Amino acid sequence: MNQRSINLSPWKEISISTEVQHHTLIDMATIIIENDENYFFIEDDVEKIMDVSFMPHYIKEDWINYNKKELTQPILDKHIRVYTYKYEYQYPPSETTEKTLYILKSIKRHLLIKKII
Repeated sequence: MNQRSINLSPWKEISISTEVQHHTLIDMATIIIENDENYFFIEDDVEKIMDVSFMPHYIKEDWINYNKKELTQPILDKHIRVYTYKYEYQYPPSETTEKTLYILKSIKRHLLIKKII
């Protein structure tokens, strides 16, 4: 990603996955966010998300509330694959990547238990 960072507070950013759409060449980001153990994801153009993250708090919060979607198993599995790949092929292994991977797997367990109950 670019040099600018993404700040979606008060939402906690769990993980980011980016990919270029082949037909438009737009860099799309999927971001898993959390607030009070409620997990959602946002999927949009990376540049748009970065721009929104620097807007005033009330605009940012409204945009997130409008664009967030309930976290699904396929999105979570995609992030787990991305971070597993990063962890396995980084040398030396990154502690942040390992921590993110652990959190993603915990969320997966949480969602499975929530679905059963």
